[in-house]
Amino acid sequence: MSQIDWKKLSEEAASLTDEQLKSKISSLSRLNDNDIEQLINETGISKIDMVKVLNEVNNASRSNESRANSIKSISKGVDFLVGIIGKLI
Repeated sequence: MSQIDWKKLSEEAASLTDEQLKSKISSLSRLNDNDIEQLINETGISKIDMVKVLNEVNNASRSNESRANSIKSISKGVDFLVGIIGKLI
C-alpha cells in the first residue's frame, strides 16, 4: 500500500462531502462505503475526528500507549475504533 498523507487527508476531510470521504477511506482500507457509513452512523463520529483516529492508528513513531491516550481524547474515537475492529473480526 502506498504511503498515506494523513495530515493532508485530515485537512481535506472538512471540505469533502460525506460520500467523498467514505469513498476515500474505503479506498484506503478493506472496508467498503457501506461499512464506513454504518460505522459513522453507529458511533456518531465526525468526519474530522474519524480521520484523526485513523491518523493516530497509523502513527508508528508513537507508542501504543501514547496512541491509545490520544484516541481516548478524540470524541467518539474509541467507539469508532471498536467498530472498525468489529468489522474486521
